[in-house]
Amino acid sequence: MPRVVTVVLVAVGLVSALAGGAPDPAAELASRDIIGQRAAEALEAVDRLAAAVDPALEAGRVAAAGLLTGEGSPSAPIEEAARLAAAAEERVLDARRAVARLTSALDAARPDAVVPQPVAAGELASIGAQLDAAIDAAETFVGLRRRATGLPGRLDDALARLDSGAVAGAREQVAAARDDHSAVVAWETDLATLPVWIETTDAMISAVEQIVEAVEADDAAAAKESAAAFAALGADGARADRALRIALGEGGSAVLAAPLERLAAVMGGIEATRAALRDLVGAGR
Repeated sequence: MPRVVTVVLVAVGLVSALAGGAPDPAAELASRDIIGQRAAEALEAVDRLAAAVDPALEAGRVAAAGLLTGEGSPSAPIEEAARLAAAAEERVLDARRAVARLTSALDAARPDAVVPQPVAAGELASIGAQLDAAIDAAETFVGLRRRATGLPGRLDDALARLDSGAVAGAREQVAAARDDHSAVVAWETDLATLPVWIETTDAMISAVEQIVEAVEADDAAAAKESAAAFAALGADGARADRALRIALGEGGSAVLAAPLERLAAVMGGIEATRAALRDLVGAGR
């Protein structure tokens, strides 16, 4: 190849390299600055979102704990959790936009870097609505819990009234216990241990009913026999009480399980986004 041609080719190659083939340090620095700035802005927006979601999750957990302990009405704490979840939706758009702006810069300069969106638009509003919809089920559960746990006390009261000669009052208490039992039987649930309680308490109610009938009939022998039958159920009663506690624990947990799992998943997504953003902010320093 003639020397002149070789020189020309080398010169062309150098020009090409200078024109765009070689890295431009200034451009790379500018790109890194843009990515760092947008990552920091996105991190601030996602932090604000997390600060809004965390109280909703905590309120939901408080409401769930209240269902398990049976303290007070569940409506107010569930409504608070629903309100906070719905309010946190207001932070979602800003966070998503900030992450999208960062992603557009990364696509050009660092296509290997991936920053996931923290949460889908509308997810928190949907969770808030689901929490609101669970209030009726929670109230029903609390009502059934009170009836079930109060049933043995009604039977004890019925026997105490018989002792004092208040036969009519005793019959009223037994009838109320039977109503409570029927309400729990009608509860649409598949809790595995509840049938143990249902069977045992049915036998206990029947025994007290027979005692009341014997007293009303002034049949001392029948009353004594029914009282012995009731006393014999003592061990079964303890087993039924344990079965009821297990069933109520499972039933109470199930009422808010779905929305709380979704809220926890949202927080998990937010944390994944924050971790990716922190890495980018740290790399830009």
